Amino acid sequence: MKKHSESLPNLGDIVRASRKEKELTLEKLSILSGISKSMLSQIERGTVSPTFSVVWNLTQCLGIDLSVLGESATTDNLITHTPAYSTPIKGSEDERCTLRMLNPLRTVLPVEWYELIAEAGGVLDSVAHAHGTFEHLSCLSGVLQVQAGDLTAIANAGDTLRYRADQPHSIHNIGDGPATAMLVVGLPTQYNTRHL
Repeated sequence: MKKHSESLPNLGDIVRASRKEKELTLEKLSILSGISKSMLSQIERGTVSPTFSVVWNLTQCLGIDLSVLGESATTDNLITHTPAYSTPIKGSEDERCTLRMLNPLRTVLPVEWYELIAEAGGVLDSVAHAHGTFEHLSCLSGVLQVQAGDLTAIANAGDTLRYRADQPHSIHNIGDGPATAMLVVGLPTQYNTRHL
């Protein structure tokens, strides 16, 4: 399984270059993105593996990712609509797991939530996220095994597992058929409280 830093080898350099090109200090970028100054510094130095939602928000804020998602909402609407085809999707290295990002894309929140779909035998490996990050996995169907550090637990349909995600961790479909789950990532230390 490829490490996160291998899949995004130059993220820190790209963020730093784009920030300097736009003449933004870390403090100004923190205000614009809602991501703490210390987290931004760690990302630029390559000492932390940010979650998918943090990367997405940061690249959108800096204009690094030129693809535009087709959200039809405006700030005047009471209901926002993100079509299925515009929902960001991240696959696992073995191409047997899919994460669909369901939280708002342009607002950084202290939690992220995903739909996980795993084929039989699929494994979603993750490197350690920022210190204090927790994941909450609610198995909707199938059988999923979570390994967090040296600990392992199994979730059947209806079960929820909660574990520290600031260490290497993985989700493995150990059942005979497909499995689905809701994955909620709690990010208590990454954001400025004024944005919560």
